[in-house]
Amino acid sequence: MFEFRDEASEHEKCYATIGQLPRFVDPKQPPTKKSPFSAMLSHAYVHTTELILPREIYNVIWESLDAKLQSLQYAKVILPLSSLLEGDFFNKYIKIGNVLMISEGRSGVDDVFSLRDGILRLELGRESYEKSGLTGKPMRSGGRKHAKERYLVEINLRLPSMLHGKKGFDRIVWAFKNALTTSVTWLFCDLSSDSNNADQESPLKKHHPTIVTCSPSRTDHHDVLVPQINMGDLIDASQDDVQDLCQEFSEWIALVSLGSPRVVAGHSVDPYLSRYSVPQVELSKPSDLVSLKWSGLIPARWINQLFTLLL
Repeated sequence: MFEFRDEASEHEKCYATIGQLPRFVDPKQPPTKKSPFSAMLSHAYVHTTELILPREIYNVIWESLDAKLQSLQYAKVILPLSSLLEGDFFNKYIKIGNVLMISEGRSGVDDVFSLRDGILRLELGRESYEKSGLTGKPMRSGGRKHAKERYLVEINLRLPSMLHGKKGFDRIVWAFKNALTTSVTWLFCDLSSDSNNADQESPLKKHHPTIVTCSPSRTDHHDVLVPQINMGDLIDASQDDVQDLCQEFSEWIALVSLGSPRVVAGHSVDPYLSRYSVPQVELSKPSDLVSLKWSGLIPARWINQLFTLLL
């Protein structure tokens, strides 16, 4: 009887692109505007990355690939917002360099902050927003469609006007020193440097950061039924057929990641409990797979490098 549909609350969509990769991709300068590279770069804050390979391929390539892959590190540090605008930290990491930062907290519930490409993003509750005096815009908060309970403030700290002594910038400094004063835990990654995030000359060093090195956890999957996919057949396939294939493959690879026995050869279960079967199960062949999983603050640039080294 009533129309309760709300586009803002709909589930995110999964986009799939089918095409041909370039014959040569430079791992040091991979493409940034073409799929799938652009899709990976669009995700600034990644918590978990998983790589699934057939064991025979893993045994052949992983040792040499791991030697070329950049070490994955980030820092954990406690800072108030005002520290981001201080001297060496502001000049080296924001004005000149390029860092990725995200604070603790739950989006939609707590005051949470992030920094990417020099743009500081503040997600604030009503009380914090009004106290700060900064200019922002209302943002959706839970199921309350029209209630303005949360606000988003975005500040481009790389603008020429963002300098100490400028009226607009001093207003931001005042807000950070008098209103938004709470020290929070940040995850910090220096994208402009391949070295340790907190070397002896780093402005971050005085804040006593904890350096976290991400190492992959390995999981072996035995006798997994791998669906046969002929990419040539997809060129002339209808949109519905492509969509069905992408959904089936996404479901299969998710079950592999979870270690589900439903993708293992010879496994059977009462159909009342599960009716899932591997796509084109009669053509699928059992294979041993290796899963490598990294967790932490993972920059999109590192994921791009991993992908290009696999090509």
